[in-house]
Amino acid sequence: MTPHDVRLLLAEWLPVRSVAPLGSGLDHRAYAINGDLVARVADGPDAAEAVQRDAAILAALPGHATLPTPQPVLVRPEHGLLVYRLLPGVALLERPDRSGYADTLGAFLARLHAAPADLLGELAGVDDTPPREWLDETRELAGRLPDEVRRLVAEFLDTDPPAPADDLVFTHNDLGAEHILTVGGEITGVIDWTDCAVADPAADLGRLVRDLGLPALDELRPGLDHRTRERVLFYARCTTVEDLAFGLETGRDPYTLNARRALGRLFDRDR
Repeated sequence: MTPHDVRLLLAEWLPVRSVAPLGSGLDHRAYAINGDLVARVADGPDAAEAVQRDAAILAALPGHATLPTPQPVLVRPEHGLLVYRLLPGVALLERPDRSGYADTLGAFLARLHAAPADLLGELAGVDDTPPREWLDETRELAGRLPDEVRRLVAEFLDTDPPAPADDLVFTHNDLGAEHILTVGGEITGVIDWTDCAVADPAADLGRLVRDLGLPALDELRPGLDHRTRERVLFYARCTTVEDLAFGLETGRDPYTLNARRALGRLFDRDR
């Protein structure tokens, strides 16, 4: 769908002054509308169902989030269309200095992970992928990385994964720095809830440890038990390999630089 197509589609419900492409995913394209809205257009046979799900989840989030999240202003499942307010800020991924955010993110996750999993799980679904499958996928991704990276992660890939979580909770399930918006030292929003699910809370923490550093874990979730800390570090390492492969294969330099920084912190025993 071109910007012109989006303009024509939206004109029935909204005044449209400008349309600019923002990016695309596997099953959708996103456009900035008038500088203050985002139009997300899904495609594929499940587009209508996906829009209804995403809109319902976004509408439910404010009661369970301490940070701003996108809020729907127009939902048209028959067109695969979801429009929501554009949150201000730049992605934390773009900031080299990420100190000072862990406390706020920890409070955000504490509230989110306490949300009623039965209610939100009906909307979001369950992701109970066991650590063994995570490790298998990480091994496959590592095989596509440069030799020096494969040597660095080899010991981790040869180690048995941790045991699965006993309890699953409602999670963002893709809480990397690319989905956290900031203005100065303030977090202004958490975006991209497409992958949210009832899942292992350690996965949310693991991505943040990857992007903020392991010392941030004590601020994100003080007093973690040994088993949970083990899973957090496991997910941090798996997602580091995942993001490095993604960055190198797509030419997305911020992902590559972030993952290489995390490699040194999470795998290099000399540091």
